[in-house]
Amino acid sequence: MLTLVTTNPSKYEPFARDLERLRICLAAPKSDVPELQSLTFSEALAHKAQAMAGAFGRPVLVDDAGLVLQAYPPFPGPLTSVTLRSLGYSGLQRLLKGASDRATMECHIGWWNHGILQSWTGRVEGRIDFSRQPSNPHMLLTDLFIPDQPCVPHILAHRAKALAELESSIFQLHLEATTEPAADEPNCSPQSVHQCPFCIELEGDGRSIFAEMIRDRLPSRIVYQDEDFVVMPPLGQFMEGGLLLLTRQHVLSVAHLPLTQLERLEHLLTVICRKLKIRYGVSPLVFEHGPSVQRSKGSCCVDHAHLNIFPAPVVVHPHLSNRMNFPLTALTELSRLRPAEFGYLLVQENDASRRVYDAELVPTQLVRRIITSQLGVPKRWHWQDYPGFDELVATYDALKGQIRL
Repeated sequence: MLTLVTTNPSKYEPFARDLERLRICLAAPKSDVPELQSLTFSEALAHKAQAMAGAFGRPVLVDDAGLVLQAYPPFPGPLTSVTLRSLGYSGLQRLLKGASDRATMECHIGWWNHGILQSWTGRVEGRIDFSRQPSNPHMLLTDLFIPDQPCVPHILAHRAKALAELESSIFQLHLEATTEPAADEPNCSPQSVHQCPFCIELEGDGRSIFAEMIRDRLPSRIVYQDEDFVVMPPLGQFMEGGLLLLTRQHVLSVAHLPLTQLERLEHLLTVICRKLKIRYGVSPLVFEHGPSVQRSKGSCCVDHAHLNIFPAPVVVHPHLSNRMNFPLTALTELSRLRPAEFGYLLVQENDASRRVYDAELVPTQLVRRIITSQLGVPKRWHWQDYPGFDELVATYDALKGQIRL
């Protein structure tokens, strides 16, 4: 969990579900929050973030919010609360008499790490309306500030925008804050080469699960191979056309491949997707459950880097959108996920868009469950319940020798 230090947790109550999804907890300061008397949000935020990181002994999130009057920029900015306490309602009214009533509400969230401030900002344009009487003597800005665009009731739009901007970086912040798993968390070592069913099968000595299950129908299921990668239909083939694209070498996940192999993998994946679209009429769905270094994916999965590829016309994102996620452009970007203590889910949709999701406490074979449910065959998600021998053989016959670089 990341920590957001705030003296007023009630202002984040409307965002409780978002904070839970982003794995951010609220905490009160361990000492008085230092307030730098500055008109610059970045200076005030850096001062507070650095001080709170020192107090907590690790990087934490802090925030600062305020008003910027168009007539007196950048005033009052970080000094908003002090200014309002000094001026009061009538004083603010006198200050703006004959001047523009335009203003901007701003929220800034900061993170101090390795001597550098990262910040995320939400701004809402609007105006000050003195025809509205403040609800209490302390005069809340939300009583006087009228945003140009209608906002969701009880939601402070500038804070919502700052959190939305923070979300684009939250995965990386969790990586920066990675710690050892707690003692009560599962801590399973990845499968060794000698236990890996893929490695056993690629050795070709006949002791593999595949050989035991279907050797009488198919001596080998490999449809393509080179010095780095192997392509073959999986056991548990719930539809014709499904493929596994796996590394020849035993590697924990695609994220752990060197850059040159990631570039080759990208090219090979493009070729496979093009071939499957021609054959089955749909750009395939691609996914990987990348385990953490400390924990395996469970007994139904294999900790050997492999992409699952299925020409299934389904959409996965709505079923995973409640998890931390970010868009991915190229497979080479996965390398930054190597230290992820919670693992990751990589999903490439039918439209070729990619996202990476937080895989903390992911049920076994989650993406297969989502796909088979949408295809109307929900009982086929587990390979032991539905081995899919006919679909596997049909896929092998259709694609053997068809994938060429």
